[in-house]
Amino acid sequence: MKIRIVVVDPYPIFRQGVVVTLQRSEDMEVVGEGATAEDAQRLASARRPDILILDISMPEWRKVAREIINNTIGCKLVVLTGLDDVLTVSMALATGAHGYILKGVRGAELVAALRNIHSGQPYVTLELASRLLVESRGGPLHSPAANLRSTLSHRQLQVLNGVTKGLTNKEIAAQLGIKVSTVKFYLTQLFRIMNVTNRLSAIQVAQDSENGD
Repeated sequence: MKIRIVVVDPYPIFRQGVVVTLQRSEDMEVVGEGATAEDAQRLASARRPDILILDISMPEWRKVAREIINNTIGCKLVVLTGLDDVLTVSMALATGAHGYILKGVRGAELVAALRNIHSGQPYVTLELASRLLVESRGGPLHSPAANLRSTLSHRQLQVLNGVTKGLTNKEIAAQLGIKVSTVKFYLTQLFRIMNVTNRLSAIQVAQDSENGD
């Protein structure tokens, strides 16, 4: 029996690359693909895949992930994304994801990881697994604000830099070439990581981090 897989990613070129890579494996079959959270829910229900690959850079991903995990019997959720901050990884695993893989992974590694996940073994990209282990032991990720930037992903840093410059969400989106809704998504992550509720407080924490306070 082939491993039935659904691929959901908002970027068509990347998604097609993943589909082609998986279709080359004799033991895998892509039974559906989509670009949105709504697509993920619909395909999980209609196709009943063994594995659903999801990019969690889209808003409302946690709600969608929980619904898929709770309502699709036998379906293992695998995150394939560019988000590499420890908080997001922890949230995804706590939600019930069976795997967390970073974009940029080689095709052979992706295929091997999916096989292991299908057999019941959880999988996290090695670098992220090491960082999670450090955090669980109270290592550098629990140090003061001076280490804040070392815990953020590249995109989160870009958005934070925009905030500290006083840019609006629309201006940050234009500067980075992304949607305003995506900027809001990253801001929500940043506020949670920095334990703040507004932009002014975020700027203060960022400044404290730079000054080593």
